[in-house]
Amino acid sequence: MSSGEFRDANLRLLSEAVSQKNRQLQQAIRSGNDDLVRAIDREIDPLMADLISYRASHTDDIYLQMRLVTTLLREDADDRSCVLRHASTLALLVERYFGPRRTQVAGPVWAPAAIDAPIQDDDEMLNETILNNLPERIAVVTRDYRYLFANPPMAEMLGAAQIDLIGQSVFEVRLEPELREPMREALDLAFSGRVGALSTVFRSGMEGRIVLRARYSPLRASRGLVNGAVLTFGDSESMIGGMAA
Repeated sequence: MSSGEFRDANLRLLSEAVSQKNRQLQQAIRSGNDDLVRAIDREIDPLMADLISYRASHTDDIYLQMRLVTTLLREDADDRSCVLRHASTLALLVERYFGPRRTQVAGPVWAPAAIDAPIQDDDEMLNETILNNLPERIAVVTRDYRYLFANPPMAEMLGAAQIDLIGQSVFEVRLEPELREPMREALDLAFSGRVGALSTVFRSGMEGRIVLRARYSPLRASRGLVNGAVLTFGDSESMIGGMAA
């Protein structure tokens, strides 16, 4: 897509910047340069926030704004965390331009039951429907290390109902004690705006001791403020029976 198709000059510049950074990111991923990937990731986040928070006034620009996000979805299809972010971004655009949130059946991730949850604008919410239908285990964590949301696969692994996990400490729900400090360090990195991965160990009620690879990323508001962290847990690395190893 040529960014010159945008009628709005500001959207055109933002689109060019995002597209250029994403091309650089794909090249860094292909080269296996993890440090460069993390650096470009940090540069893309505020650009994406500016692009998505910008309200297009012309129908053609609305279409192109949404089409850019779908293009990023295809380009980043191998990265589940990126897919999650882009899908949520696309949902926000759809909700902004084509339907008020008040008429929706599915509510946002930010729920009134969450303790100390700040009041957010519509553009600062992740779409709960998208998260609930992803096969990966997804958790949203507040800056005080408490579960704000867990999708059904995550809640099932933790042996609790989704609503019961809201407000509970991440460190006290089936996370093995020796992994509490690494988890805290990873979340602190996400709160500072960084992305990365770590290995975690949970004691699942049905599966015993389960080792998972997790990817962490910041949960950003439309103005770039980091409100929390998103944890995406991949396939099991290994499982150990119900008795502690």
